[in-house]
Amino acid sequence: MSASEELIQQVYDDWKEKGFPYYPKDEDWRNNIFKQLVNFRRDTLVDRRTKVIGQSAHGLNLAWSFMEHAWGIKCGKMHTPMAIWNDEEHLKKGINKILTGTFFSKKPAHKITESDMRSMLRRYSGTQMVSNFRPTAAAAMYDIFVDKDSPLEGTTAGTVWDPSMGYGGRLLGAIAAGVNYIGTDPCIPTYEGLEKIRDNYGHSHKEYELRRQGSETFIPPEESLDFVFTSPPYFGWEAYGDEPEQSSIKFDTSEVWKEKFLKQTIANAHHGLKTGKYLALNVANTKQYKTFEEDTVALAKEVGFEHVDTWWLSLSTQQGGSAVATLDGEITETKQKQKYMGEYVRPDIPGRKFEPTFIFKK
Repeated sequence: MSASEELIQQVYDDWKEKGFPYYPKDEDWRNNIFKQLVNFRRDTLVDRRTKVIGQSAHGLNLAWSFMEHAWGIKCGKMHTPMAIWNDEEHLKKGINKILTGTFFSKKPAHKITESDMRSMLRRYSGTQMVSNFRPTAAAAMYDIFVDKDSPLEGTTAGTVWDPSMGYGGRLLGAIAAGVNYIGTDPCIPTYEGLEKIRDNYGHSHKEYELRRQGSETFIPPEESLDFVFTSPPYFGWEAYGDEPEQSSIKFDTSEVWKEKFLKQTIANAHHGLKTGKYLALNVANTKQYKTFEEDTVALAKEVGFEHVDTWWLSLSTQQGGSAVATLDGEITETKQKQKYMGEYVRPDIPGRKFEPTFIFKK
């Protein structure tokens, strides 16, 4: 099924004139999204019995609005959304899919939105966009593991270190949760976007120390951290940038990367954490790195941590079905089922996929 060539050309010309459908940068829009994030009841996501943190996209589009360069970052051999946008043949095929209802409900040309275009560019065959951590999930983790300012309980806000800051999800989560935040990341445009998030939404009475460097070179002061939490890069999969400090550029084989980057980062976390506090690492085995989970746990134990728990991040909101939520909040059907690779078996909840976050105690 296909729309007419004339209609596809008309939509193509209209969108090329409008420009790439980045998230809005309007201050009122951003402030409204931030307010929704702060007011969201994160406790509704947390199931302490199953150790599952549910899915909510609140605040995620705010983070993306500061990271326009992310649309052009390559994942393995997959196309980037920006590459599809810049390829007339592929973009027209994607527009046809919107017009004919391949991805979601069929839409007439005049009702196609920026959100529709973003979703199509992400889902186009052979395309993958870099991932971002959900701010609500990050804030929920901080709620569980980090003290807050509470005169009643006599506690003050703890300090967290995020070794691989990425695209702002955990920074926004730290701001929403009211904790102090230290973050490291070598990517220049990512760092600049993170600075803008901090400057626009950080609390004046909290500290947000952003450092443009790799986590393997950052040695936090001994016994200074209350929590370390990150989702480290998957060696060589996402080409975040060409800075010489990028771990996959510095360490050109997986074995060297594992020893010099991943293990060293874990060792730095052990050095900086207060005794009795926790390191949380969100990793998952992939086709490209089939033992990432097992290697991470083994390295943490080698450094001196104790693996005390595993929390599970839900990657799908639908139970009992095959639908998943996109980053824009739409629902799309998928035939993909959860497949296990490795030792750590996921919770058996129909219709959901999970990634582990391993909890290590110093």
